[in-house]
Amino acid sequence: MKKLHNPQNINLTKASEIGIFKTMIASGAVIIQKNAGKLQTLLVKHGDKPLKKLRWKFCGGKLLKGWNLKENALREAKEEIGVKVKIIGELPTLALWQEKPETGQEQPELILLIHYLATINQKLRPGKEILAMQWFDINHLPKDCSPNIKPTIAAYKKLYH
Repeated sequence: MKKLHNPQNINLTKASEIGIFKTMIASGAVIIQKNAGKLQTLLVKHGDKPLKKLRWKFCGGKLLKGWNLKENALREAKEEIGVKVKIIGELPTLALWQEKPETGQEQPELILLIHYLATINQKLRPGKEILAMQWFDINHLPKDCSPNIKPTIAAYKKLYH
């Protein structure tokens, strides 16, 4: 049996040892509001693949150096849907293991997704990177959505609805 390193000083831990992963942190706005008489969420598709191979996702993206998580979520939403969102709450953070990003970036081993509940009150203007944008009933989500969508909507229902 291999002896595990005792991390008395975490800075001495080697990258090949347990607990050190190539990690990406992302934050985004989970827009859920009444639309056409039903509670709906806004999802987008963007990436380097053909549209049919992309999955629906919330607005959001990789945390940029110098930005805090909320600022990053607000900036990403503005870039992607062209309007300012209003953050009205927090939703659980999700960790995705070995998930492949839909852009040309290097694949992290671990992706941490920080979600903020948000609303909008302006007409949407899709950003240049957005290939599709659509409202979905929170009880009838598409099959081709990212793995964080359904658990985040379930958490919303438990916490807020």
